[in-house]
Amino acid sequence: MAKSWSQTLLLASLAGALAGCGTIPDRPVSIRPVGTDLKAAPSGDEPIPRAEPPSRSGNADTYVVFGRRYRVRETSEGYREQGTASWYGADFHGRKTSSGPLYDMYELTAAHKSLPLPAYVRVTNLENGRSTVVKVTDRGPFVPGRIIDLSYAAALRLDMLDRGTALVEVAALEPFQYLPELAARRAAERERLAAAVERKARRLAESTASPVRTEPRGKPAATAARLASTAPIAKSKRVPVERGAAPAGKHGTLYLVGTVSKRGSPPRQLRKRLASQLQRNVRVESTTGSRYQVRVPLRDSSEARQVTVRLTGLGISHSRVVAD
Repeated sequence: MAKSWSQTLLLASLAGALAGCGTIPDRPVSIRPVGTDLKAAPSGDEPIPRAEPPSRSGNADTYVVFGRRYRVRETSEGYREQGTASWYGADFHGRKTSSGPLYDMYELTAAHKSLPLPAYVRVTNLENGRSTVVKVTDRGPFVPGRIIDLSYAAALRLDMLDRGTALVEVAALEPFQYLPELAARRAAERERLAAAVERKARRLAESTASPVRTEPRGKPAATAARLASTAPIAKSKRVPVERGAAPAGKHGTLYLVGTVSKRGSPPRQLRKRLASQLQRNVRVESTTGSRYQVRVPLRDSSEARQVTVRLTGLGISHSRVVAD
């Protein structure tokens, strides 16, 4: 079974540079030869977890093997997973790993699809309770249902050589590995997407508002300045204002008036929700048809655009400014 898996992993190596364990070194290397009695070969001491710089290779944002895309984790912190482990040995002994060093089957190392390289993990065989610490230096295994590929030495420690696979738990160890450059690139991309969504929402809100109404020539400049706002200002019949609404002032109270479907919340519940969201008194009135009219008092015309955007996000459309 282990030999069959080794052949499968070799094909993965040829499918992509990041598959790992698939590049034959182009120069002589100093590495222990494969012994005739594998089970008698020493497995060495457990590696001691320590902080190491990220590998220059093997830590791409994503990579593709056999048509499937894998995403590398920004950090090993918090990683713990249970699943099937396999192992690879003599067929890859002396070949280059995804992180650069040559694979030595007698060292306690492992291949993982998404952990940063290098990283340290403890692998526990859940079938017999044995465990060992390994250093993750390679990518794989690219077989469905398998979460880690162990070196020969690690498989020997876990007593899983004969079966070829075992049910294990893999847990990352401190000091956790972190990929700051990868994290920075992803944070910048998230900010870019958030800004794009915000711009799209703003354009949508502006498109739902009526064009700004301008005063005909000959009107006093003060009146024109009062009516110039981000949303249209129109005259309407005087509407009673709840206590606590914006004071009438010199030119009366300004309202932002919009409509919302009656299929939503009842008027009292809708008014309470809007008042809580906007932190001001709100009026909700029935109109003809299947919609309610919502009237929101404005402190002044300069905040009309901001309130319009917020109302649009709350499902209220066709907003306009009315002066009473």
